[in-house]
Amino acid sequence: MPYPTGPKLWLLVLGLCLTIWVVALDNSIPKITTEWPDALNDVGWIGSSYLLTTTSLQPSFGKVYTYFDVKWTYLSALVIFEVGSIICAAATSSTMLIVGRAVAGVGAAALFSGGMTIIGFIAPLRKRAIYIASLSSMFGIASVVGPLLGGVFTDHERRHTNMTCKEKIRQIDLLGAFLLICAIVCLLLALQWGGTAYPWSNSKVWGCLLGFGLIISIFIALQIKLGDRATLPPRILVKQRTVLSSAAYSTFLAMGIYTHIFYLPFYFQAVKNTSAEGSGIRCIAYLVSNTIASIIVGGTITVIGYYFFFMWFGAAIFTVGAGMLYTLEVHSPASKWIGYQLLAGIGAGAGIQIPFIAVQVVLDEKDMPSGNAIAIFFNSLGGAVSISIAQNIFANTLVKDIIKNVPGLDPAAVISAGATHVREVVSAEQLPGVLSAYSNAVTSAFVVPIATSGIAFFVSLFVEWKSIKGKNIMGGGAA
Repeated sequence: MPYPTGPKLWLLVLGLCLTIWVVALDNSIPKITTEWPDALNDVGWIGSSYLLTTTSLQPSFGKVYTYFDVKWTYLSALVIFEVGSIICAAATSSTMLIVGRAVAGVGAAALFSGGMTIIGFIAPLRKRAIYIASLSSMFGIASVVGPLLGGVFTDHERRHTNMTCKEKIRQIDLLGAFLLICAIVCLLLALQWGGTAYPWSNSKVWGCLLGFGLIISIFIALQIKLGDRATLPPRILVKQRTVLSSAAYSTFLAMGIYTHIFYLPFYFQAVKNTSAEGSGIRCIAYLVSNTIASIIVGGTITVIGYYFFFMWFGAAIFTVGAGMLYTLEVHSPASKWIGYQLLAGIGAGAGIQIPFIAVQVVLDEKDMPSGNAIAIFFNSLGGAVSISIAQNIFANTLVKDIIKNVPGLDPAAVISAGATHVREVVSAEQLPGVLSAYSNAVTSAFVVPIATSGIAFFVSLFVEWKSIKGKNIMGGGAA
């Protein structure tokens, strides 16, 4: 069957972009921390709960898209996402918000990988880069505009198999999905608790780390045993160099991007005394450069056919930008925080979309849904882990610096006030020390992007040098 063209194609792409928009439009975290007691302590889980379910279930949805109707799977996931969003909208506590975000994450898991899979069915390979760039740029726009709006509002037919529904379900690794969820929960709990709620030597922290190690070992053994039926098929992930390198690249670059997205608003609201809307406006530089770079790179790849050197470029530029953002201080002028965001945004936009292009180039049609799910799984895994790590660094540094800078001030009072009301709970004499503590806490968390983007650059060197031109896959259109 020929690929859709004209208005039908553009409506499909528009629908996918709008879906990615609403899925990514969920970041008003600093504003939320002022609504409920102790919400600042829960901010790591407010972010990670969404990414936990999204990350854990994406590989399984890759299998679902392989064996079940793509359109109805995608629409069902959108309904689940909306149910979770309704719970979030009705939330009266941070706990209820965390539950709602976890439910929404289940739907988002299928929507992320589904969007990339659908692109594979509606466009030939040589044209896919620009459409993937459109989806990636939409995610970047929504991620940065989220705090702004949050403050203001506080069919291409695919091949079918002769399997029965029961046989299709048996092809999905439900046990693997369950083990993956348990392993990631253990890891996130350890990262959240260690050094903040409990010392790293505490039995609860060590128990979670040991539990993670044991469960992930069982999960790996299960994946090897199941082969192509596995949640993360070893034949695709381990034996294909580009897929493995792209997964690692996606993980480490996403760790840096998610850390910036979550903690730049803290800097603007607490240190620069802006509202949620104001912090969103001040993050527009990140948005604009991310979006423009994503579109330009996608269009360039469509024309020249090669994508691999944009992985190098994106990671290198992002590392420089991340290093510059690390130097922000209480009195840093607008020229610095705008310029540094522009630099980091260019790197993020240029690099983050490339793994999704790479896996579609090196994999066959039958493996593409799993390949897409693997790339997005590791992207979300990086986000979930980085938020927990950054929250640990942020919280520890904030408490330590408040005690050092303002002796006698209870750090719990500052934390309970949240980022937007910190000036209401401290005196004029105490304020400079508290602002310095907040600024240092945020920039200390920005060590994560520097380290992870450097690793991303290194692993990008192992991606195969292939072109998107000259390969005819996915449907009947010519590539």
